[in-house]
Amino acid sequence: MYRKIDTIIKKISSTFRNIFKSFLRMNFTKKFFITYFGCWISFLSVILLSKILVFLSSLLIPSHPESVIKTVEYIATKKFEVVSSSVTTHVGHSYLSLVLPYFINNSLSCIAILLAYILVAYLYRREVKRDPNAREDYINALILFYLITVINPLTGALGYNINIEYLPVVIPHGIFEFAGLALSIVTGLTVAERILPVENSKFYNEVKGIFSRDIILKILTALAFIGLAAFLEPLDWIIYQYSIYYNLNVIEVLFKTYINLLKFLISLIRL
Repeated sequence: MYRKIDTIIKKISSTFRNIFKSFLRMNFTKKFFITYFGCWISFLSVILLSKILVFLSSLLIPSHPESVIKTVEYIATKKFEVVSSSVTTHVGHSYLSLVLPYFINNSLSCIAILLAYILVAYLYRREVKRDPNAREDYINALILFYLITVINPLTGALGYNINIEYLPVVIPHGIFEFAGLALSIVTGLTVAERILPVENSKFYNEVKGIFSRDIILKILTALAFIGLAAFLEPLDWIIYQYSIYYNLNVIEVLFKTYINLLKFLISLIRL
């Protein structure tokens, strides 16, 4: 019985590794878009699951139906609050004080993701040199990190209390936020592949070979996406609060706001 279970697990693991290898063989653009849409799907799925969890909790624990999600929410927001309070003391209470904490937090997250892939690759590089069979464990570790970073459960859990009808409010800044996140993930995988490829024994020994200009450019592009998201995020939540307060259609308010903003930017360019 145990042997059969072990065999099944090994087959499943092997299948996942083969799928992941096929994914890594794709060009950067394909990997980016797969990861990008994966981030969106995961985000919306986690929100839905969070709502289901709250509903089930209300049946099982009527007095504290949101206790589990509240714990997750506390963990997810604590770092933001620390950065936000620090920024506020320096720039005051302005639009910039809303933009900077978002940018700093998400930029740090993107850099942390990149560093995590690099660390995994370097750690397993030593192991693989000693034991080539350790490459399978390395691939498993990459798969695990990829799934965790794409699913990103903490971000999705924060949206559990948003009504479905108001979810479009996350789209404008989410377009750029998830672009930055996806770019960080795929860039991290690219760097990891250069440090320790999953399918061959070629190693990049020089730092220049690993962190080439294209990698630096991709990292900067990811941070630029996060910067754009940071500028839009406060505006999106202002629209959200405005729509709730005046009982307006959030999609209509979003559309009108961004059309007017676009017209304003075009007028500035023409000047």
